[in-house]
Parts: sequence; C-alpha cells; structure tokens
Amino acid sequence: MITDTYLTDPRDRILFGETPTYLQPLFGDKLPAPALGKHRFVMGQEGVVLEAVNEVLEVRLPVARSIIPLPYGALGEPGIRLRNGPIPRPILETIEYKAASACPNEWAGWVIWDVVQQRYALFEPAILSVGSGHVSYRNRIPSHAVLVLDLHSHGLHPAYFSETDDLSDQQGFYVAGVIGHCQGPKSYASRMNVNGHFFDGVDFRSLFQ
Repeated sequence: MITDTYLTDPRDRILFGETPTYLQPLFGDKLPAPALGKHRFVMGQEGVVLEAVNEVLEVRLPVARSIIPLPYGALGEPGIRLRNGPIPRPILETIEYKAASACPNEWAGWVIWDVVQQRYALFEPAILSVGSGHVSYRNRIPSHAVLVLDLHSHGLHPAYFSETDDLSDQQGFYVAGVIGHCQGPKSYASRMNVNGHFFDGVDFRSLFQ
C-alpha cells in the first residue's frame, strides 16, 4: 500500500486504515486476502475493484474501468464465490413455495450458513408486521449462523429494491434478493451488498445447485 506519510490529518489515516486502497503488484507477490468482514479497493491494469471476504463469501467486483491500461498487475476475474460451495437447490424451491403461499402478502427469509452443523439452512425471522405491500421482521441472525442471502417477496407486485431496502441494507455483507409476481411468471431482483455498497448484475438463483 502507498505510504500514508502524506496524510496530515489523523481522520484520513483512520479512514484509510478502515477502507484501504491497494495497488496490484505487477512483478511481486499477489496481495494477501482482505481482512475478514472488511472491504478494500484495489487498482490494477483494468481499473478499480472492490474486494471483500467473510466466513461465507468472497467477492471481487468492478467499481471503475480505466480508459487506459494502468501500470499495475492484472486484477483477475470479477465475481462472487461461496466459500462453502453452492446452496442446495431444494432450499430455493422451498423459498419460492413459501413466497407463493404467502401471496398476496409479502414473505421474508434468510439463507444462513450454520456454523455448528456446517450446512446451509433457510431461516425465517420473527415477523412484526406484514401485508400486501410490506413485511417487517426482527433483524436478528442466530448466534450460530452467518447470513448468506437476505430474501423477501413482493406478492403480486414486481421485484425491485425499495428505499426501505436501501436503508436496511446499509450494513453487512451478503446477497439480497426480491421475488415478485409470486402467483404468475415470477420476476426477480438481486444485488450484492458489501457494507452499504450495492452491486447489481448477480442473480441470487445462480448460487443454488
């Protein structure tokens, strides 16, 4: 990482310490993995990517593409990797069944990684209020689990992320998904959430196998 001696304000040093920017080496060893649960920015030949790792996910996602080749190393393939392998497809089938059964009301559920049993599971949080245009729930992950997917349905309405979703997704590191038109040909919306940064272009259904 570039030396921080030019940072004269301690607040800048704290900011760079929490969210650093690295240069991808062209000749030397590759960068070590990011700190668990943190994210960083890396500049390489192609531009800038965001990298992050937690107990269940590894991501390298494009932030900006350079209009010229930068004099650094290659960044590697962007994408999202489940560290514990794909999620079993029967869990997706259960999710779609529950979303359809709840229709016209909305439904919410989480796919978690159970650290004790070392397996994926569907967890339904305690619902506080639900209707055809909203669902609110107790946002508390079990102590033995790590969140992988945060999902909810929109009943008869199309899939999209609302302003309420944007506010609730400001913290954490997981894939978010919405299922819409639950009683007909379904619509879907997906994004990767990394500590308040949203990345489109991921289909949460592709994480199942």
